[in-house]
Amino acid sequence: MRQHWSQALTPFFLLVLAALVWWTWPKHAVDLSGIDWHGQIHRGDQSVTQVVLRQYDAAGRLDLLATAASAYHEPKDDETFLSDVHIRRFRADGDLLLSGAHALIHDQSRDVTLWGDVRGRLQPDSTLRTQKLRYDPASGILRSTDPVFLTHGRSTLQGVGLWASVKTQEVRLLHDVEGSYVP
Repeated sequence: MRQHWSQALTPFFLLVLAALVWWTWPKHAVDLSGIDWHGQIHRGDQSVTQVVLRQYDAAGRLDLLATAASAYHEPKDDETFLSDVHIRRFRADGDLLLSGAHALIHDQSRDVTLWGDVRGRLQPDSTLRTQKLRYDPASGILRSTDPVFLTHGRSTLQGVGLWASVKTQEVRLLHDVEGSYVP
């Protein structure tokens, strides 16, 4: 008999619970502001994890693939911060690969500034290492004012500052250049 009473009262308690939730639910939209890295609340902030960004060319082919462990968008500055970033630009003569511990995407220009152990592959046998690098996907220009270490096959170059064009495959170290050429 006792089991029967509990079975009969269960729907009643569920109805009472539903009524209480309905009566106490806010009648206006609840502010879902995010909290930034410094504990500040800003309206419109967004944060995501396991980010995958794809950009396609006019023919519908995948042109750029970017992944990140996390992203945080600040609408006030129109910038997006990313962590553990990997960028792949698909090209017929070999893909451009860039990675860094952090990145900042300037939403208006779409420029990407990577920093923290930045590594890149310009061609299948050419690599670069630096601490900070700016990449403009529209023009294909890479820039850095930090020390840069380049390899091409077994040859190496190091210097301070970099200007490189992904489209023309031109690379310039700006000053204090040293290197070794190995045929």
